Amino acid sequence: MQSVDLNGVLMTYSEYGDPQAPTLLLLSGWCQDQRLFKTLAPELARDFHVICPDWRGHDPQQTLNGDFGSNDLADDLLAFIDAKQLTDVRLVSTSHGCWVNIEVCERLGTGHLPRTVVIDWLMQPHPGFWQQLSEGQHPTGYAAGRQSFFDEWAATTDNADVLNHLQREMPWFDGAMWRRACREIEANYRRWGSPLERMAAIADKPQVRHIYSQPLSEDYRRMQLNFAADHGWFDPHHIPGNTHFPSLENPVAVARAIREFFQS
Repeated sequence: MQSVDLNGVLMTYSEYGDPQAPTLLLLSGWCQDQRLFKTLAPELARDFHVICPDWRGHDPQQTLNGDFGSNDLADDLLAFIDAKQLTDVRLVSTSHGCWVNIEVCERLGTGHLPRTVVIDWLMQPHPGFWQQLSEGQHPTGYAAGRQSFFDEWAATTDNADVLNHLQREMPWFDGAMWRRACREIEANYRRWGSPLERMAAIADKPQVRHIYSQPLSEDYRRMQLNFAADHGWFDPHHIPGNTHFPSLENPVAVARAIREFFQS
């Protein structure tokens, strides 16, 4: 693991593959880190120079210099790209790290980021989701809200990597980070309505592939396909799976979908 200091902000990261190959940044969601990509990163490293940066406060020591939000993470990512002198880069994000991905795409424009990949980004919030986010911000009761997410995600799988992620890796982050995550995730949905509306608001739109397995409902799939029919820049790509973590459950299929998209 390596690290870089970005104006007082510590970001740790790991690298895979040939540094001369096209660079691809794998971006986790809140309360996740590069462990999420332990299988996906080596798969992608066959074709890309893969870098897995950890967001501020998500390093092994959970180093913090005060509160921060999603826009700060976008600032950090831009500073990281600049510090690493990455002139030809591709972004792949998971979960609510996708809000940061799209913010950076908007700031840099298609001249720098003509294509991007988002994975398991909830395109249509449901009533129970709002309740879980609210409970997750409670000063003392946040753990119950967090556990409701974990129980929901774990109910449909016996995949060891997914269960380890839910039982050990994500709960490793402290309560303050979980409350901050729920606050920022809710703020983004309140502001934009949905990820589809957020992406549609970009004037200089990149091509976007959304890789997902769940929710499995036909209405959810049809909603994305209908949107794609009217918006040629959006490409929903369903990978069969039982969880919200296709990067862990089906890393080979996810890597293939990413590779095909960026190489097409």
